[in-house]
Amino acid sequence: MKVLIIAAHGSRKKESNLEVASLAERVLEKAKGSFEKVEHAFLQFADPLLEKKIDELVQKGATKIVIFPFFIGSGSHILVDIPERVKQAQLTYQQVEFKLTRHFGKIEAVEDLILHEVMMSLKV
Repeated sequence: MKVLIIAAHGSRKKESNLEVASLAERVLEKAKGSFEKVEHAFLQFADPLLEKKIDELVQKGATKIVIFPFFIGSGSHILVDIPERVKQAQLTYQQVEFKLTRHFGKIEAVEDLILHEVMMSLKV
C-alpha cells in the first residue's frame, strides 16, 4: 500500500489542525490511483504525531510512505527533526520504502500559487 503523509507543525489551536486534516482529505480525492491513503501528521502540539502515524500505517500494511513537509521555511523541523524521524522509521521498518519530499516552500510553483491567490483577491 502506497501512502502519502502531509506532515505539518501542529498547533494548540484545534481549528488549525483541522485545516491540515481537511487538506489531506482534498489531496486524497485528487490522488486517487496514485496513493491508497493520504494522511496527516504533526511534529508537535497535536495528534497524530508523525512517528505514531508511521507506526500505524506500517501496521495497516503500508509498503511505501511518502512524507510531504507542509512547511514554508527551512527551520529545524525541516533540517533536523523530520529527516531524523524518517531515518529512524527506515531503520525500524526496513521492509518499507520511505521517501521525503522537498518542503512546500521549496516548490518552484509556490510563487505561482501566491500570485494566483493575490490576483483572485483583487477581482473581488
